[in-house]
Amino acid sequence: MTSTATQGRSPRRAAPGAAGLLALTAGALTAGALAAGCGDGDGDTTTGKRLTLATQVAPDAASVEPFTNALGWTVTLSKAHLSIGPLHYFEGAPVTARRAPPGRAPSLLEQLARWAVPEAHAHPGHYQAGEARGLMAEPTSVDLLRGTTALAEADAVSGVVRSARFTFGAPPAGPFAAELDGHVVAVEGRAEKGDLARVFRARALAADVRSDATGEPAVEGCVFEEVFLDGPGVVTLVVKPAVWLDQVDFEEVAEGEGGAPVDLEPESQALRGFTRGLKKGTAYALSFAPGPPAELEEKGR
Repeated sequence: MTSTATQGRSPRRAAPGAAGLLALTAGALTAGALAAGCGDGDGDTTTGKRLTLATQVAPDAASVEPFTNALGWTVTLSKAHLSIGPLHYFEGAPVTARRAPPGRAPSLLEQLARWAVPEAHAHPGHYQAGEARGLMAEPTSVDLLRGTTALAEADAVSGVVRSARFTFGAPPAGPFAAELDGHVVAVEGRAEKGDLARVFRARALAADVRSDATGEPAVEGCVFEEVFLDGPGVVTLVVKPAVWLDQVDFEEVAEGEGGAPVDLEPESQALRGFTRGLKKGTAYALSFAPGPPAELEEKGR
């Protein structure tokens, strides 16, 4: 790959120096990373130590407030029920490579990684989970609009975590199982665009959200904000209903009578857009905050 700074130069003159600099820099960074990972022999940074982690789920702020989807519909949710199955945490990188956050220039290591390996597109075949690091195994159901909800504890082992598998609970269990009525997701709300308004209900069964890679009702390779697990803390799963509904065109949804919500029709483009959104890894993001759960609650986390 030729940068704009070297275009027009003779490869005989430019290539050896550039390659040597990249090799030297990458070697130094790799050596530093290995040294940091090995620790100082006291066992604090080695992998394999058993951990028990608190777990919680929350909606992202953009979905709690009215949001506008990619097709220009402003959506206000009144219900967002979700059946949650096991959450798995892995050492491997997520399906889609992450860029530096807005306002921060990428580090030299990030620049080198992009130069060596092009950014991956979201496709299950690209995902390599690597070593398993943790599992929250107890299924339940939540209403995301009620805010943060505690889930069961996760069994984990110390080590680097970079990605996760989100699983829809099927059949649904927990406090909202009856309202889900066999579905793994059910959202209701109002969508407006110009003079048009639709009151809708969007639901999906486990069969609608099966992974193309595994056949399970799961989303592979979700981002788990990179961290070295080495002690107690809280894993937070943030779910983004705005991503679920981003490609839904509500115009084909029938107008209801008396303000009652109308279901997205089976096989309709609107329902297909919804189920595609449910299967997007970007709709589920995980992170870890160290410290005992009581301390985290006192800090308002």
